[in-house]
Amino acid sequence: MSAKLRRSSFAGAAAFAVGVPLGAGVLWAVLQGPWHDSEWKRYVEHPVEMTEVLLFCSAVTALAGKLLAGLRERRAVRFEPLPRWDGKAAPATEAKTLLQKLAQQPGGIQRSWLGRRIANILEFVQSRGDANELDDQLRTFADNDAIAQEASFSLLRLIIWAVPILGFLGTVVGITGAIAGVTPETLEQSLSGVTKGLSTAFDATALALFLTMILMVLSNFVERIEQNVLQQVDAYVDAELAHRFERTGPETSPMVQALRQGSESVVRIAAELVEKQATLWSQSLERMERRWNEAAPQQFEQIQRAIAQAVETTLTRHGQHLRQTEDAFLKRSQTLLDGLTAVAEKVRQQTTALAQMHDSEAQLLRLQESLNNNLAAVANTGAFDQAVQSLTAAIHLLTARVGPVSPSRLGSKPAA
Repeated sequence: MSAKLRRSSFAGAAAFAVGVPLGAGVLWAVLQGPWHDSEWKRYVEHPVEMTEVLLFCSAVTALAGKLLAGLRERRAVRFEPLPRWDGKAAPATEAKTLLQKLAQQPGGIQRSWLGRRIANILEFVQSRGDANELDDQLRTFADNDAIAQEASFSLLRLIIWAVPILGFLGTVVGITGAIAGVTPETLEQSLSGVTKGLSTAFDATALALFLTMILMVLSNFVERIEQNVLQQVDAYVDAELAHRFERTGPETSPMVQALRQGSESVVRIAAELVEKQATLWSQSLERMERRWNEAAPQQFEQIQRAIAQAVETTLTRHGQHLRQTEDAFLKRSQTLLDGLTAVAEKVRQQTTALAQMHDSEAQLLRLQESLNNNLAAVANTGAFDQAVQSLTAAIHLLTARVGPVSPSRLGSKPAA
């Protein structure tokens, strides 16, 4: 830990040793050098503003140094100074061999966060001769590195806090000078003394806020890089060293013996309970099986009777339904047959009537022919009246024998 503090102190001293001359060079370039005609000159003329520039250059130098160190730490993490773990737990004596391999690595790797973390872990395992308390020690090492990384930004945070304070101080000084220069004679002659003091006040504040904003952005960027490196170191240590060594415990300690006896008692009691429970389950299953065997025949008979009754009832209902359907069908068939018989009788009667009508028509035709012959004979003999009477008598006789005849069936009466 003392080495880390010395390293941090050296970095702070180097930042001022390089940053102050750099700031002085910037001030000379703006005030007297090639930039003396630029607008930046008005912002660095007051001593407070010069101090802000010097602090800013010192902080930028420190951030640049930390950025370079962070990049070197990232390269060291990618280097992997130890051989990869094969997954098998090794004895604690292997820590000495790993320390020797680490000592053969370049100095930059050994001085990096990863190299120091590995060295501390291996020294702990070697000094203890076991890895029983390694988990707690790993958390301690990780917390120490995180605290050291956080503490390394203390000087930068002080500068970032001091720069805006200096800006406010310049504001107060400028306003005080402006107020002190306000006299009736000055107001009558010129206001340049008053405006110059106010310009200094506002310029100091504006410069301080601008420089503070730049420092905060750069500081956050560098801090994130270092935190990322520490996360990679934690991941490497957890993967390669956290479970690499065998862990053993004191077999003869009273606590271990008490725990072992308690565990054996718990296991024995649990075994007895399981055995009793298995016996109870076996007896319950046997009783259930016996009851089932006794009740199964009776249930089978009941089911068989119920099925037989259901089938018999169903067949009876189905037979009744079939008989009803058959009776209805026979009734409908008889009705249809009676209707067909009546129709057939009517057709037979019609056929007989048609046959009689056909015979009557033939007789009428013969009678008509006879009448025509008689009329011709009468016309030739002159006995017309006697022929008409004879014809009338014949017609009456024929009508009485065959019944009424439709006039449409008779032929047209021949002309006299």
